[in-house]
Amino acid sequence: LVALAIHLLGYVAQMPQVSIVGFFLGIYALTGIVWGLGWLRASFFPMLLLAFCVPLSTVGEAITVPLRLIAAQCTAAIADVVLGIEVKRRGTMLFDPTGKFEYEVAAACGGIRSLITLLLLSTTYGFLRFNSWPRRALVILSAFPLAVAGNVFRLVCIIIAADAFGRDWGMWVHDNSILSLLPYVPAILGLGVLGWLLAEKVSRANAEAPA
Repeated sequence: LVALAIHLLGYVAQMPQVSIVGFFLGIYALTGIVWGLGWLRASFFPMLLLAFCVPLSTVGEAITVPLRLIAAQCTAAIADVVLGIEVKRRGTMLFDPTGKFEYEVAAACGGIRSLITLLLLSTTYGFLRFNSWPRRALVILSAFPLAVAGNVFRLVCIIIAADAFGRDWGMWVHDNSILSLLPYVPAILGLGVLGWLLAEKVSRANAEAPA
């Protein structure tokens, strides 16, 4: 009944994303009617992953715009302060005062794709690695800063290539399909380090606990 109400709400509001959520919840509820509460508890996690099948479309704009601004700000700061490359920022535009390069942190570069991918990975990793809900939540929420860090890393690589070898090299780094995987390198490493730290903390707490 709840799933049907969600679907009807999505139909009336003309929001297909809401209707899809109702559809998945309806499937989940019907399997529970057939196999009971034990099945619902056991299948909660795989059913939760169906949330990543819901298309964001225009809803993603509310996430994309802040991510683009944060990525542009961090990239400009790292290039200017750490690398000594003068980069000017105007909104989501990054450009060199001498005209070597000019890039816009577009929606595709803002982190929404890598964010969804990392949310899927962190959710799966958190549920399979930990039994504690606070630790699971921490691992899942880490996808947001890790997605930004990964995209900043890619943007910095583009600026370094453009500053050293010219605009064409920067565009080559930007368009290369293999180098487009650069954001996932620091993000996945960061996720692994976080999981190791949390597991180490649990092991230490168990070792120090009285018998």
